[in-house]
Amino acid sequence: MIHLTTTGARTGRPHRVPLGDLTIDGRLVVVASAMGSPEHPAWYHNIRHNPLVTVETDAETFEAMAALPPDRDALFAAVAEREPGFAQYQARTTRILPVVELHRLDRGRRMGDWLVEVHDWLRAELRSLRDGETRCLTTKCAGFCTALTRHHTGEGGAIFPMLAARFPALAPALAKLEEEHGVVARLQEEIQRLVGEEPDPVRLRAEFDRLASELDAHFTYEESTIVNALNALAPAPD
Repeated sequence: MIHLTTTGARTGRPHRVPLGDLTIDGRLVVVASAMGSPEHPAWYHNIRHNPLVTVETDAETFEAMAALPPDRDALFAAVAEREPGFAQYQARTTRILPVVELHRLDRGRRMGDWLVEVHDWLRAELRSLRDGETRCLTTKCAGFCTALTRHHTGEGGAIFPMLAARFPALAPALAKLEEEHGVVARLQEEIQRLVGEEPDPVRLRAEFDRLASELDAHFTYEESTIVNALNALAPAPD
């Protein structure tokens, strides 16, 4: 048995409930069974709005992210085999009982930390370009733009879909981040077009300053919204 504290979706206040938990292959899971009632329990609605939770066990208290695992069916089968009562709860209702995985946040260097490191490298490269002479923009911009495009392509193609599936509460933030990727891509295209022509130093510098401003705001927002979720899910790349 654990106590799970969520943030109320409507009230914004802490909501603490006792839950039966299971550890399946090292994964801490709980089931939004409500003993087979026709409605999802309040705590489940809360984690769909804000997945950051506090978990209290007999031995410790820790922060975690409550995620919807992609292998829900297999996990529920393992839960029901361990605790047949959950199969009985499922038989009482037409709703699919959600299985929620609790990923603790206090575990070494994780993917979210790696994302911040990538952002910091891009920030440093951007400062170097902005602080250099205008002529350096024409020779160094291509490499920077290529690195940035690869980074955003990887996020949009792999990281964002993974987060959207696991953390429904992040959907508005992820949509905003994708929109910002489009803005940044259009600014890059304009800069590359200017570089390919006889460069106008004043206009090129102005466009690059616009790109720097957009990226700074984008990185800051991204770090404030998805780093915890990434740290909960995966270790950093080697």
